[in-house]
Amino acid sequence: MSPAQNPVILTYHSISAGCPPLCVSPSLFAEQMKWLSQNTRVVPLAVLTESIKRKQPLPSRTVVLTFDDGYRDFCTEAAPHLRRFGFPATIFLPTAYCGRTNSWPGLPSWVEEKSLLTWQQIKELAGQGFQFGPHSVTHRDLTSLSLGEAEQEIVESKREVEREVGEAVEFFCYPYGRWDRAVRNLVSRYFSGACSTVAGAVRPDADPFALPRVDAHYLRAPACFRSLFTRRFSGYVALRRTVRRLRNQPEGLYFKS
Repeated sequence: MSPAQNPVILTYHSISAGCPPLCVSPSLFAEQMKWLSQNTRVVPLAVLTESIKRKQPLPSRTVVLTFDDGYRDFCTEAAPHLRRFGFPATIFLPTAYCGRTNSWPGLPSWVEEKSLLTWQQIKELAGQGFQFGPHSVTHRDLTSLSLGEAEQEIVESKREVEREVGEAVEFFCYPYGRWDRAVRNLVSRYFSGACSTVAGAVRPDADPFALPRVDAHYLRAPACFRSLFTRRFSGYVALRRTVRRLRNQPEGLYFKS
């Protein structure tokens, strides 16, 4: 399989008319989902990670949809389109903030405060087949904590999501996209995989506990989104990754994810 055909995990945050890079407009999201339905195969995150672990060929032109932070507009703006096309999706929750707003410490001042899903909404969405995973308890940078504190954030958030949705959860998402070997090893004790914010497609040798993703903000131009699974797309994402590194920026979208 050509590297350009490797699977892509897309990252969304809020589906609303707010300011980028946090927000993707509802109309643009609808357009993107329609294109995906006609040109790609959208699968659960577990399908991709199992292929990696079993060293099986990765399915070509495959997309996985993830949503970070659990914004409340997922219910009204994202879920209807996902249900329409039968698309699975995984939503990552900072459990201490469910039913509140994205007001965790470290949020940049320019980011608009927005409401997050309530536990009742999460239960209803889980009943519709959407998957949930933890994004820690308090959305703190786990690499800045002691290993004991980091483990508490990981384990308690997993237990809370499982208690609320009534089923086991398999995947974790690192707050701010920040992880190191010690944090990665902690996560691997409790989960089947984890998402990072490293920009790129998923290669056959990808670490299932540091899965790369591509933020939908990068693809807001329709022509750019439609370039998925082309050499042009691969080059574009590589360029975005290089620019961040030259600027000495972390792999997260805006230092936070």
